[in-house]
Amino acid sequence: MNKQDIIIDLNQSINSNSEEFKSLSFDLQGNILSPHARDNAAHIFIEFKNPQSARKFIKYYLVDRITSSAKQKADSDAFKTGESNGLRTFINFSFSMNGYRFLNIDEHKTPTDSSFRNGMKSKQRNLNDPLIDFWQGEYQKDWHAVMIVSNKSSKILRNRVSTIKKELNKAAKSIYVEIGKGITNNEGNHIEHFGYVDGISKPHMLTDKIDDGKVSIVNWNPKGRLNLALVEDPGGQGPNSFGSYLIFRKLDQNVKAFRLAEQKLAEKMQISIDYAGAQMVGRYRNGTPLIPISPPQPTSAGKMNDFNYSSDRTTGSKCPFGSHIRKTNQRNSSIPDGVQFPRRGITYGGNLSENAESGVGLLFMAYNSNIGSQFEFMQSSWANSTGFPGGANSPNGIDSIIGQGNDTGGQVYFKEWGNDSSVLREIKSLGGFVTMKGGEYFFTPSLSFLKNI
Repeated sequence: MNKQDIIIDLNQSINSNSEEFKSLSFDLQGNILSPHARDNAAHIFIEFKNPQSARKFIKYYLVDRITSSAKQKADSDAFKTGESNGLRTFINFSFSMNGYRFLNIDEHKTPTDSSFRNGMKSKQRNLNDPLIDFWQGEYQKDWHAVMIVSNKSSKILRNRVSTIKKELNKAAKSIYVEIGKGITNNEGNHIEHFGYVDGISKPHMLTDKIDDGKVSIVNWNPKGRLNLALVEDPGGQGPNSFGSYLIFRKLDQNVKAFRLAEQKLAEKMQISIDYAGAQMVGRYRNGTPLIPISPPQPTSAGKMNDFNYSSDRTTGSKCPFGSHIRKTNQRNSSIPDGVQFPRRGITYGGNLSENAESGVGLLFMAYNSNIGSQFEFMQSSWANSTGFPGGANSPNGIDSIIGQGNDTGGQVYFKEWGNDSSVLREIKSLGGFVTMKGGEYFFTPSLSFLKNI
């Protein structure tokens, strides 16, 4: 059977060695089904001069340099077998709705998601984002597109970006480059600037590690359906031409304030700072979750994701209902629910610093198939909601990490793990450690659309 004869069912996860993957991967851009996995990345925001030069740049310079999902897999396989030094550059490209309009793309070739069409600025009040006048100046602009360019080597990345910018200057009216650089702990695991291992619980739409027995799935199976991210590209040229909506948000972190809040909570409850922080996040710094280890310790095996909350549904005395990982993933079903989505963020601002008050943080990126029912729902109805997810000690306050807005109901913490009666309520939710500096919704289209633009 020809690859194009296979009709892909998006209501499933797949292995990267399957015929389904082969059928969709040559027309699908990389980074959607699996992360580009490079610690140096440039995010190039583009405002084009005119539609003609934009189309010329995309069609005759860019499209052959974009990394497809198939190429991403081939590069990864070559690195694993020693056939590559891992220094191959990754590139992908996404349009905003402003970009589709500017290039006069036919309506029937334009993605239909209403949030994408209206743009992130239109959702400021709904998401409790800062007023747009307070966004970083560069993100107050209406960019047409964004390129992600990444490499293992920062030097190679700088050279590649310089080359791209020279070519872009023929087509771009303005350009802004946001640099991301991954940071790791002593064990080599990626962390964010508060010091916690990050990216553990994202869904696996490619099941290779699960199928190879490298991921435990006794209590929780992270297999994620393709339709958590993929949608048909209306401008694509084949039956298996897919794209995805890209959410980009720059999140500035006040590390000093967060560390001080951990310390004050620990002193108030007469517990360790490690345990205080773990109750805010839901994991210790090394990634160990508060469930199901009994009792959990910060030295336990990290990066554990095979757990659910079945033993802690009523009070949250093992893992507080207001903790970040519980607010954003309830684990009520055996696999990721339809709100979950693949996250592809990278830190910015240099190395870890306990005294940083601004200038460091996370370039939050995620791929959605429906922005309103995934990212926006998670942010507004879960992270920002004081009542969610309920339970005996409701209200639970906002998400301590990404929640936006104030409340007077407060959050609940526990002096003793698993002891329902050791409860303490913070009258005002701990939060405000992360400030959204701006962002936009984009669509990462199929390669066949870009080739025929």
